Amino acid sequence: MEHATVTITAGPALFAPERRAVSVAAIALVSMLAFEALAVTAAMPEIARALDGLEQYALAFGATLATSVIGMVAAGSDCDRHGPARSMLAGLLLFAAGLLAAGFASDMHMLVFGRVLQGLGSGAMGVALYVTVGRWYPAELRPRLFALFAAAWVLPAIIGPGLAGLIVEWLGWRWVFLAV
Repeated sequence: MEHATVTITAGPALFAPERRAVSVAAIALVSMLAFEALAVTAAMPEIARALDGLEQYALAFGATLATSVIGMVAAGSDCDRHGPARSMLAGLLLFAAGLLAAGFASDMHMLVFGRVLQGLGSGAMGVALYVTVGRWYPAELRPRLFALFAAAWVLPAIIGPGLAGLIVEWLGWRWVFLAV
């Protein structure tokens, strides 16, 4: 009777030196976007009260969601033509500008404008991130990385709302945007 020999080889790793920086940056980006989304949700009642903008409460969320779709479409087209780097940079700049506009908003109109910029940026970054994964990682690693992306929402979901509440109480609602 012959015994079969099974050889197990370690396949490519997500955090191998050649992929480590991209993997860490990608997971950090997902965590940042998750924290921002959850923190703003927790802080928005205080923000709307402070800016006397309860009537625009829903718009502050809806505008972000709607413009993220526009950011996704624009980035998809751009990534097809030029690769993901341009869309990632544009997304980061738009998102950062939106955080600043929202963080320094003097009224709800400015806050909504900042949220529009955040939506455009987050949509562009999301598409650029997935294109990067498709180009940078072999097929057998992608499910593991996508699982880590899902896990990157867990910690912000658990501590994000409470942390946002503490930030609002101790530092003020503006820091929910400015600290990101």
